[in-house]
Amino acid sequence: MLEKEYFEKVKEKIKHKNLTYHIMTFGCQLNENDSEKMAGILEELGYTQAEDWKKADIIVFNTCCVRENAEERLFGKIGEIKNVKAQKDLIIAIRWLYDARRADGRKN
Repeated sequence: MLEKEYFEKVKEKIKHKNLTYHIMTFGCQLNENDSEKMAGILEELGYTQAEDWKKADIIVFNTCCVRENAEERLFGKIGEIKNVKAQKDLIIAIRWLYDARRADGRKN
């Protein structure tokens, strides 16, 4: 799983810090399920969940391009977070469920 490899690399680069994470999920049930899996991976690697995203060391956005509202919410939240990132060492990861049908104009 690519997510686990990514989070392991982040943890390795910041060895001496107890990292916290916050996952924001926008989209469908598949996104909710994937967010739960990513939370499990992060906790297995020693990360602790931060209820408030402003207190997290890493923020993971889990979204999809299938639901247009999810994209809009993602971009709005990134705009809000960029001000916090300017004030602290914050890692932002985006996991985007991609729909090839939408990319090439197919409806089904």
